[in-house]
Amino acid sequence: MLKDSYIHSVLEAKRRISKFKMLRNPLYRYGREDGRVPAHLNFGKEIYDNMVKNKDVVAMINADTEEQISYGEFAQMSAGIALSLTRIGVKKGEVVCICCEKNIEYLPTVVGIMCAGATFSPMDPTYGTFPLLHRLKIVRPRVMFCSLLAYQTHRATFEEVGTIEYYVIYDDEEADGAILFKDFLTETTSFEDFQPVPVNGWEDVAFVVFTSGTTGLPKGAPVTHLAFLLNSQDVVPDEFSLSSIYNSREFFYTYGLMYGLAAIRVAATLVYNPSGGEKAMLEAIQKYKIKILQVTPMIIAELIKSAILENYDVSSVEYIVSSSTYLREEAVNDIRKKLPSLVSLVQLYGMSEGGSVCHNMNCSKVSKPGSSGMPSYGFVIKVVDLKTRAPLGPNQLGEICIKGPSVLKAYLNNVNPDCKDEEGFQKTGDVGYYDDDGHFYIINRIKELIKFNDINVVPAEFEALLLQHPSVREAGVVGKPDPKHGEVPVAFVVLQPGCTATEEELIKHLDSRVTYRMRLAGGVRFIDRLPRGAGEKLDRSALVQRLLNEDTN
Repeated sequence: MLKDSYIHSVLEAKRRISKFKMLRNPLYRYGREDGRVPAHLNFGKEIYDNMVKNKDVVAMINADTEEQISYGEFAQMSAGIALSLTRIGVKKGEVVCICCEKNIEYLPTVVGIMCAGATFSPMDPTYGTFPLLHRLKIVRPRVMFCSLLAYQTHRATFEEVGTIEYYVIYDDEEADGAILFKDFLTETTSFEDFQPVPVNGWEDVAFVVFTSGTTGLPKGAPVTHLAFLLNSQDVVPDEFSLSSIYNSREFFYTYGLMYGLAAIRVAATLVYNPSGGEKAMLEAIQKYKIKILQVTPMIIAELIKSAILENYDVSSVEYIVSSSTYLREEAVNDIRKKLPSLVSLVQLYGMSEGGSVCHNMNCSKVSKPGSSGMPSYGFVIKVVDLKTRAPLGPNQLGEICIKGPSVLKAYLNNVNPDCKDEEGFQKTGDVGYYDDDGHFYIINRIKELIKFNDINVVPAEFEALLLQHPSVREAGVVGKPDPKHGEVPVAFVVLQPGCTATEEELIKHLDSRVTYRMRLAGGVRFIDRLPRGAGEKLDRSALVQRLLNEDTN
């Protein structure tokens, strides 16, 4: 009898828990559930089929050279890449990388990789040896597509990985040990007859992108086909179909890559300038009648203060999509004055762990200045107290936590296994709140990621490189507010006993291993010991306070 009573109690407890989980939590915000999910669950096929349907539409334009390709040409190239990858034995799930500057073959290559059933991972060609090797060792690619410059610069690093069997060069100039892109495309077929390799979209990985490294070194974040099938509908909504979109970011950045692919999904015309710069962008807007600008807050700030904006016809611009850092409400109001044709400015919020965008963009509506909108398709988002982890209501600051079919199950190699809470919510590390209408506002990061010229700079990478210098015992890097760059990296260094090093020597040591956008612009401070908290963890806030004290003294 006691045993039966115990079993009954356990079953009753489980029933109550199950019932509780079936109820909506009034403190959580829930995204829309009407996203379109095709039966094949294959993002490569989704893009490919749309390209075939729109074969005569212009897909991409290089505004610097006026080179362009139609969707029919795009599909033909992607099919040839997929078939050629299959010919050399690339199988479903194997990783193929691209290490190249923005070019017109980049996105067709990405689609071709996915259509072959393989997984794509972008590599930044401007990285130094350490950051690049760290990422390559995580994904261990079999094939590397790259520019001649990237191949010549990083060949030793590529070879150190030990898994790359084929190098494909986009340029026409031959390089020892590599295949020219035109020679690699040995297989072809009518693009109408081509069929992408089937995938299990719920589990199979379309991309591996990398986290910004706010907690330790960057981690590999897998994005499934299903995740981006849902996400892409918010990144570039169907209402932007056949529109002209200006893409300001490199394709090896997650923001640039995901936005570019989402634009291709709706058969938009993607316009870009490899050269970059305000003048080139304004010329492209005027010439190609750009409707949507995909930019960063730094570019918006340049347009607000522009001395040449009035020289160009920018009346075609109706939407601006901004991401990377927080955009002040004042900036939103100022750019509206500069661009009277602007219908909506959307502040996009997302993360690699969420598949890209975590909030619905609602581009057809006037968004609230400073807000990143409401939860995206299938997302559940909560704000929790930073200490107690209890869910919070409207207008209360806490950590943003996300859950849904687009959120990764785990990082590659299962690093950082405690990235989720007991309910399966991903901890974002971002602090924010939602208002009474359910609109979210992102305020800051729990961990101090440095934003130098709107680019994520990872302190742990600087520290790892500084520790390679024989005279450095300890190193801590933080961001110092700067009116021009947003933040500049500053290094605090403890030297080995009996060793010496100058600021110039350490900066030279770093500059030879990183790029300009990652340089140690704030200089070096020598101290006797680094401040540490519980568990000997570096107390970055104490270092930031030292910098603030410098400015007040």
